[in-house]
Amino acid sequence: MRILSSGFCSVITVCLVLLILAAPAGARGPGINDIGPGDTIFLYEEGLNLTGLRDSVSNIPLTALRRYSGDDPTYTLLSELPIADDTDFDVLSELVDTNPAVYYGYTPADGATQSVIVWKPELTLGVTLASPYHGDVVEGLSLPEGTAIAFRITSPYVGSAYRVGSTNYATVDVVFSTPGGAETTRLKAVDFTGIPLQAAVVYTDDPGMPGAISLSRLETGTYSVQARWNSPQAFADYADDSNSITFSVGKPSGVDITVVPTQTPTLPATHLPLTTAVPTETPLPATETPVPETSPSVSPSSPGVPVPTQAAPVLWTVCAAALIGVLFFRKR
Repeated sequence: MRILSSGFCSVITVCLVLLILAAPAGARGPGINDIGPGDTIFLYEEGLNLTGLRDSVSNIPLTALRRYSGDDPTYTLLSELPIADDTDFDVLSELVDTNPAVYYGYTPADGATQSVIVWKPELTLGVTLASPYHGDVVEGLSLPEGTAIAFRITSPYVGSAYRVGSTNYATVDVVFSTPGGAETTRLKAVDFTGIPLQAAVVYTDDPGMPGAISLSRLETGTYSVQARWNSPQAFADYADDSNSITFSVGKPSGVDITVVPTQTPTLPATHLPLTTAVPTETPLPATETPVPETSPSVSPSSPGVPVPTQAAPVLWTVCAAALIGVLFFRKR
């Protein structure tokens, strides 16, 4: 068996270390209220432990979260969220002046420390044909009775950032208002209570979800449907529920489905990196395509505007060049 030289092994080790350092920050942990650098926190959350944002050397308790122009702590201070106890912090919506925003931990002794992203928990409800036809939106159409449909629940960032690993999701209920005025989370023996937001977009007939429903043998009249927060309790108490969808059963044309318009969120184009937020004056593009996290830098020609860089591809190039060099000199 051929033994690798110590020089070759050293190059491999350096490359692995660089790639590990370039990896994005992980999810919350060990508990859902434990916040670390680069995490996303939400309006209305309570009892957050922000000690993970302290200066790693001094470990001095934080006194505030601060937002700066251009998301750069060397620029102008824009707003501040006071912290009385960084082990038990509530995100008061009245003090957060933009959505989304990057806030840095702060102490008078250390200055700015680590950052988090503050976002508003949002819900949008849509309706599609049942799987595998989720791409067929049926809003505004008349469907034959017996058509199977599913509901699409969109929750930017709550679905991707409010979790510990692959557990501890936020949940919602899909609530039906019947023609008689009663409210229920159960329709045609399908229970739509406590649906976990495992991604930015989920469908109610995804694997492990309640399932699709068939528009047949329903009471004649008009139904209204809305997604409402179930957990965490702070979202259920204070966050806005989704828009409404109505469908009318018993018309000659079949089942008419209408979306009641409300101000609804859009999916951001990028998952915000550690110290980058979309400037408040720039609208967020509507897309459901996640973009890999990037590390911010500031362009000297455009002060205050974060410019994403792509460290990982550069590291791969450097590592590849180093490996080729080692192999070349070994053959000589």
